[in-house]
Amino acid sequence: MSDQPSLSRVRLGPVVLHGATVLLRPPRIADHGQWRRIRLRDRSLIEPFWSSSPLEWHERHTAKLWVRECLAGRDEARAGRRLAMVVEMDGRFAGQVELISIDTATGSAELGVWVDSEVARHGIGGLAVALLLDFGFGPIGLQRITAPISPANVATSSGAARLGFRREAVMTRYFDAGGARSDHELWALTAAMVPPGGFAAAWVRSHRADRSTPAPLPPTAERTGPPVATGTVIVAAARYFAGRVLHMVDPLRASCVPTLDDRDRSRLVLRKRRLADGRQWRAARLRARAALDPNGEAPPSTWVDAHSRVRWLREVLRARPGLRSTAGLVLAIEVDGAYAGECRLFDLDMFDRNARMFVWTDPALGDAADRVRTDATRLLVTYAFDALGLCRIATAIEPQDRDAAAVAAKVGMVREGRMSRFVGATGRRADHDLWAVTVPDDRASQRT
Repeated sequence: MSDQPSLSRVRLGPVVLHGATVLLRPPRIADHGQWRRIRLRDRSLIEPFWSSSPLEWHERHTAKLWVRECLAGRDEARAGRRLAMVVEMDGRFAGQVELISIDTATGSAELGVWVDSEVARHGIGGLAVALLLDFGFGPIGLQRITAPISPANVATSSGAARLGFRREAVMTRYFDAGGARSDHELWALTAAMVPPGGFAAAWVRSHRADRSTPAPLPPTAERTGPPVATGTVIVAAARYFAGRVLHMVDPLRASCVPTLDDRDRSRLVLRKRRLADGRQWRAARLRARAALDPNGEAPPSTWVDAHSRVRWLREVLRARPGLRSTAGLVLAIEVDGAYAGECRLFDLDMFDRNARMFVWTDPALGDAADRVRTDATRLLVTYAFDALGLCRIATAIEPQDRDAAAVAAKVGMVREGRMSRFVGATGRRADHDLWAVTVPDDRASQRT
């Protein structure tokens, strides 16, 4: 994020809509009173689409949890991974909007938003999202922003469509919301879809052109709630930082990399990468890249440089093993003792129990390549579901890669839709088909 603006002090706006002044700012501990009041009042509108929890709704809105949320947002903003903002209307706390999973390497992020029901039908939420989109596609330099939306959340889907989002896929059992895993639609915007002047200007113009007269906005509520006690802040902060320390020694971050095999079905083994694999890795990657370019175009120099022997040595020596490292879990595919490709399990989210997967094999395997790729994929999926307790594994496949699509189908994956201008594991920005497999309903319910 050295070339990107600091996300910890961002303020966006103000912009006037229907006589109301809207701006976005970082959350404050002093916001707790208003946040709690609105969230408790709007429970019936928010909870069905919010992440499930064993806690009662009021227990999820305590001062300690709000302090923790503020601290986490600041830390993730400094790291460049998240931009969490409060929606403020005429000085009144009116909701929250955020970009999460910000990845400047691929130029992607995910959007989330909720607004006070009293201002929800006045365009305030849409304006807040528009301001954040302009900042994401502008100063941050994102190329693609997505939003997972429940099919039952018709109001949010309508707002997304009005902003210009396009529905790309239906993600099976994507998210545990309202007490059960449910399907979510994948909506997306790309940098090529930014309207002239930006999203905020277009949103304001569309509302000015709308001849219908909106209902008057409610009067400004009390700006401050009961202050959060100093002792509460200290205790919450201590627990938060203690949790961060424990997170660093999480078993999923440990250096233990599994060795997976199925001797009854094949002579294939998934094991830790070795320095000696470097030469075979580079040659196999060049062949795999060439196989995806039917026109015979040479890969860009940046891609070639990224697959040099020096980069391989650096990656293996410096890579932080473990499932929650930047690269995720990376395993070499070995057949009869010879290096034959790699598989990755990454973007692991143990909260949602989701992950992404990528498997590639050396085209030099010839007729055996599909069988090796299928066996490796099946081993990795089984490990993810049985040993890690995940509920959903997804992969992105370029439409012309029919062999990869056939392998995905063989292991039970289903094509869910097509993602535009998505950066896949090969590093190319192109349209990709989204494929996914989920555990059976009975096993998923046991993990909720």
